[in-house]
Amino acid sequence: MVHLKRSLFAIPTLGLGLALTAGLCPAPAAAETSAELQQQLDSVSEQLYSLYSAAEQAGNDLATVTSNLNDTKAQIEQTTADIAEEEAQLAAYQDELGELVSTQYKSGGSTSIVTLLLSSGSFTDLISNLHYADKAAQHKQGVITAARELKDSLEQNRQALEEQKSEQEKLVADQQVKTEAAQAAANEAQEYYNQLSDELKEQIAAEEEAARQAAEARAAELAAQQAAQQAAEQQEQQASGGDASGATDSGDTSTTTEEDTSSDTSDEVEQPSHDTGASDDDVDDTPAGGGSDVSPSGPTASASNLVARAQSVIGSGYSYTGYNWTGSTSSSWFTCSGLVDYALGLPSWSNSPESLYGKVAYITTDVSQLQYGDLVFFASGGRWCGHVGIYIGGGEMIDSIPGSGVGYRTLDYIGGFIGGGPIV
Repeated sequence: MVHLKRSLFAIPTLGLGLALTAGLCPAPAAAETSAELQQQLDSVSEQLYSLYSAAEQAGNDLATVTSNLNDTKAQIEQTTADIAEEEAQLAAYQDELGELVSTQYKSGGSTSIVTLLLSSGSFTDLISNLHYADKAAQHKQGVITAARELKDSLEQNRQALEEQKSEQEKLVADQQVKTEAAQAAANEAQEYYNQLSDELKEQIAAEEEAARQAAEARAAELAAQQAAQQAAEQQEQQASGGDASGATDSGDTSTTTEEDTSSDTSDEVEQPSHDTGASDDDVDDTPAGGGSDVSPSGPTASASNLVARAQSVIGSGYSYTGYNWTGSTSSSWFTCSGLVDYALGLPSWSNSPESLYGKVAYITTDVSQLQYGDLVFFASGGRWCGHVGIYIGGGEMIDSIPGSGVGYRTLDYIGGFIGGGPIV
């Protein structure tokens, strides 16, 4: 499959954040049920994921333009050093030429000619000496001209780099504003999500408490009815007389004995039906996932290392700021692409989902063709390639998402699967 190219700044991060935030803030009605609150929470969760995705992309863009600016600054420093070196060399060339001219043409050139005449063994030698002296001066002058042209070229290059630096500094400043706006929108949405989540918990607790009180009231009502019925039966028995009561008791005993015997017999008959469930041969012992999507020869060592490093941080939180591994999952966080960067042993902010998509060896959209350790990509958060995970077989992956952090999830948990392939 041909890898599609996407412009770095094609994602309207700020606009997405403002648009989504505008629809996040209606205060929930006081009389809403837990089911209604849960529906709102699910909707906010989906929008929150989009905001986090946008904030993550804004951070990736900021890291990219900042890196470009730093590269340009480094080029300017190198060009400045090259210019200084050429200036020093040019000065040396000019000194040499000055000495040569001074020697050859001192006192209007007569001394030079006399010297050359006296040092020449013949007229032919004199002509030769004059020729080579002139050629030496011309060569030195040519070297000086070339050095001056190189210096001028370096100066022009430095000016172009300075202009490029100014443009990139503006890009960094603009992207910083977009990133801060996207992060602020995500933080605001997170606060609303937390508030709504707390209200949902309170509503569930209130409903459970109301249900408990209703159950207790009903139980008390039934107990009162039963007590009244028992009292009425006792009064009726006392009014009916002793003999009839004895006969009734005898009949009751017989009836009870028959009922008990019947019940015991029923239990003995029914018991075998509990023991004769499905046989061991009918039990599916196939491991979860079945391993059908894993190469028959098993995963490569590099793929195993990739998955093992990802598994080692399961339970860490989510953040849209690359990744930060502290050595403890309780205080560490990862973006989806940050998790892959960490698993590959790369620094934080090394990649975005889009850049990782461009680095895989090939892309397949057939889930059955995915191999252990392949990267899997999804359209998400308004981005063509907005999410990435690490495939572990059986339709499952390891990834990091808002609200849950790093964990195991199925490929259809996120939705929008666009393909996957190997990067190791």
